[in-house]
Amino acid sequence: MADLAAVGAGPLDALACGVTPAPWVRSAHSIDGAAQTRLARARVAVVGAGGLGGYAIELLARIGVGFLRIIDGDTFEETNMNRQLLAEPATLGRPKAQVAQERLARIAPWCVVDARAVFVDVGNAAELLGGVDVVLDCLGGVDPRPVVHAACAAASVPVVAAAVAGWTVLVGSELPGKPGISLVWGDASAVDAEGQLGSLAPAVAMAASLQAAEVVQYLTTSRLELAGKVLHADLGTWAFSLYHMSEDE
Repeated sequence: MADLAAVGAGPLDALACGVTPAPWVRSAHSIDGAAQTRLARARVAVVGAGGLGGYAIELLARIGVGFLRIIDGDTFEETNMNRQLLAEPATLGRPKAQVAQERLARIAPWCVVDARAVFVDVGNAAELLGGVDVVLDCLGGVDPRPVVHAACAAASVPVVAAAVAGWTVLVGSELPGKPGISLVWGDASAVDAEGQLGSLAPAVAMAASLQAAEVVQYLTTSRLELAGKVLHADLGTWAFSLYHMSEDE
């Protein structure tokens, strides 16, 4: 077992010697050395560092993902504090991407963070979302999502997305060229449910946890269990359903 200082210096070196770095000893029964190495070598982009993104970033860094590109042009405000992990009095008014980077430097020194305090648009999407193994769509609302999903498809990068409205959670994945969860918000006239129902912390944390789990499974097994599907969870009634969005799935 390698200590934390050794992990900061080079977790891949420890793993290559068959040594489990101390932060991941409690993961080792479920994630073996080969899988942990794949996580350490993985490159992940997270679009949105607010509610969904804040929790997802934390989980991916703690489990050992070696590179995170965090993309968000927004700053924290008081209305974020009901649900966003990184929103606290000391971070209000500060860029979300920078705050996320600073937190990961404290809790996950093995993770290389590329913080981009910008919004994804048609002009920068290819550069921001290229060169990674998988993208997490942690955006809120509907409008910004199509650009992200189109750029991921063009770059042949899988995307794992989630949405929250009140107590309701939606999570799904897409392989390049095979739309899935994005079909949910494909109608430009669709109502923004989050804008009407708000976002509640338990639902946000659950959605982000499901996203992180899907990403970790993909990085370690090359499978997306929710590809072409949408998992719908209503935490108000404890009803869970799985919908197939593609005839191929």
